[in-house]
Amino acid sequence: MEKTVRLPFGEFPGAVLLGLATMEQFTHGWDLARAIGHHTDLDPSLATALLGQARLAVSDAFRGAEGEALFGPARQAPAGASEADQLAAFLGRSV
Repeated sequence: MEKTVRLPFGEFPGAVLLGLATMEQFTHGWDLARAIGHHTDLDPSLATALLGQARLAVSDAFRGAEGEALFGPARQAPAGASEADQLAAFLGRSV
């Protein structure tokens, strides 16, 4: 977990990379749930933790147009949105 891993967009300790991978898989699970019409209120406690991590790790330097950046521009989640929906919106998804 302490080993540094070099990726095209930076170097990260293993523990940080694990968090990024978890956030990515969770968010793609949200994408899939939404695409098939399933509820998107996925594991609220995990979503809350991932949103906190995302707010620290995902700066504007990682945002841009689809296909050009890792994340889209942050969006506003609607009032009362679930934690998973708030994370999705922060990562650039339309909620």
